[in-house]
Amino acid sequence: MSPYSTEPTGVILFGLGSLGSLVMRCLSSGYPLIRVVGAVDHDPELVGSKLSALHPACAGAGDVVVRASLAEALGDAPGAAKLMYHLTESAPERIEGQLAQAIAAGLNVISASEAMFYPQLRHAAFAERLDAAARAAGVSVCGVGINPGFSFDAVPLALARATCGVRRIAITRAIDVTGTGPGDIDHVGYGLPPDEFRQKIASGRIVGHMGMPESMVKLAEHLGMEIDTIIEAWDTETAAFPVDSGTETLGMIPPGHVVGIIQSGSALHDGVAVITMRLIMYYQPERFGIEPADTIDIEGAHHIRAALRPAALSLFGAANTIVNATADVVAASPGLVSVLDISTAGHPRANTRYRVGRTEAGRIDLVRETAGPAV
Repeated sequence: MSPYSTEPTGVILFGLGSLGSLVMRCLSSGYPLIRVVGAVDHDPELVGSKLSALHPACAGAGDVVVRASLAEALGDAPGAAKLMYHLTESAPERIEGQLAQAIAAGLNVISASEAMFYPQLRHAAFAERLDAAARAAGVSVCGVGINPGFSFDAVPLALARATCGVRRIAITRAIDVTGTGPGDIDHVGYGLPPDEFRQKIASGRIVGHMGMPESMVKLAEHLGMEIDTIIEAWDTETAAFPVDSGTETLGMIPPGHVVGIIQSGSALHDGVAVITMRLIMYYQPERFGIEPADTIDIEGAHHIRAALRPAALSLFGAANTIVNATADVVAASPGLVSVLDISTAGHPRANTRYRVGRTEAGRIDLVRETAGPAV
């Protein structure tokens, strides 16, 4: 019997910033098995607003009112919510309280925090606390996103299913970060003078893209590759002209400030790089001759080369991966869940099935109908 419900899943959006708005855009495209029943944001200009007024294209928003706290949102629709989309910040120390509150309320959680992709690697105590709390509450908690969670790990692992004896992997992701949210701006380091960027990287105040070591370790674990050291490095690009960040936080980035970051990582075994990754993050990359693309090269018994052109979109891509993981996370066993362990194809987005109505040579007429859960 399928673990999936045929009833719509009630979700609460926690965070209505850049990513939250794109999640609403995804839902506006038609997801009958997902129903928004609550919304939370700490921006006083949003609190008290109707979600339908903020996102009129999303028919499922109904009369949901944005609240300042999760408790208030839950009070608006008692018992209706089964899952929370957590769309705020990335650092474990900043989000643990938010996640713990949702777990205590009996909500499954999908978090966009990069640290939630594989927190056991660098934040073991944090991961243990979340896992124990989720198991006790009978809910699942999962970090979901485009990178980590898709381009640097899920897609390469899907491709690697067609080969064996993998000995080397090289991945490059070049993306347009125009419009990225303030949380990413803060910990990645966009818009800074290069000297300040280098100082803050050295001090740990900024970390660049979070999750590259976790993606490399996950590849090694899944494919049986031996690694013993991970090295990361950062290069910056400035421009002689103003560059539009597409955000209110940075506005126009002045000449001489960071408009592009190239983050490189290598996972070594006995001093030899066996997994390499490059993340090229630019505002308006076309102005610098950069084509957004995800390229993957897997050396094994069968040498696999693949590319996504253009690259999977950063923010909008993350929003889609979050929405499309909803049914899988609700159906998962309680505890801290890896996005790499849920179904590759994802649960069907609607209760739609097709059957054959009439056939003739070279033609099959289909009948579309609503059916029970997928099996």
